[in-house]
Amino acid sequence: MKKERARGFSEVIVAESMVQGLCYLIQGSGVGGLTHNTVMLGWPHGWRHCEDEKAYQVFLDTLRNINNGQLAALVAKGIDQFPENTDRLMGTIDIWWIVHDGGLLMLLPFLLTQHKVWKLCTMRIFTVAQLDDNVEQIRQDLQTFLYHLRIRAEVSVVPLPDNAIRAYTYERALIMEQRTAMMKDLRLKKKKLKDMFQPQEIVDSNAASSSSSSAMPSDDVSNNLSDGWSQMDVCAEEEGDTFNEELLSIKPDKQNIRRMHTAVRLNEVIVEKSHDARLVILNLPGPPKSPSGDENYMEYLEVLTEGIERVLMVRGGGREVITIYS
Repeated sequence: MKKERARGFSEVIVAESMVQGLCYLIQGSGVGGLTHNTVMLGWPHGWRHCEDEKAYQVFLDTLRNINNGQLAALVAKGIDQFPENTDRLMGTIDIWWIVHDGGLLMLLPFLLTQHKVWKLCTMRIFTVAQLDDNVEQIRQDLQTFLYHLRIRAEVSVVPLPDNAIRAYTYERALIMEQRTAMMKDLRLKKKKLKDMFQPQEIVDSNAASSSSSSAMPSDDVSNNLSDGWSQMDVCAEEEGDTFNEELLSIKPDKQNIRRMHTAVRLNEVIVEKSHDARLVILNLPGPPKSPSGDENYMEYLEVLTEGIERVLMVRGGGREVITIYS
């Protein structure tokens, strides 16, 4: 805190797990009217290539705890690309108002522009509409809303055509489900092989049973180890062939294809309009209620924010409402 010149109080939380510790911290911080209403998290980079499912489970469980506590959630992706306190940025802060959830998405960039780092940046607000919507009327209503809030921003309404699902979208959904199945299989195989063969036990048993000469136990151990590894190779090869056939037979779920289609289309539009923005702020969808949809949820957010340098995803807690009387 001294290094970053941050003012505040430090406190240590002792818990059995990281998720529990974060949950205690979220619930116990603040006093009375000074209790926080927002929690900020970092995006778990590299979760796709990590065999350990806990690589993203702490993030999702904490997000669920935030949601259950009716608190607002901010998720920063590309946190290492965010500016230092000594930087002075010029450009735009782009807000993609996809879901109207109370107006927190509008307030945050306005507060950012009051800070010296972002003070020279201007705000651009994009909202998504269907082709049959009255685009001009939506633009006028949004401009009137911002005028009453005394927020200066450029307003754009982006029609999002509901095109037919392309082969690329189908392929991304298929890869997502194949990756999910593959990672689960790798975890099961790793646990199974660990339980089946323990080379140290073979060494210990041979060392204990051999008492004649020092050369013979060594040969026996080598033979037993070779037999053990051969059995492991045969099992892995047989299970691998079966799994490859199952992997190729996977067909993506229609609902997953539809979600992936939405993510791909939104990402294309966001990258096209906001590729040079200093910061992109957009809605954060709620976490899945069932753990079976965790990896699909993470993949959806990855696709949605792909190719964007700095992203801040925002989800309101359901209690904050920004009006012209705020």
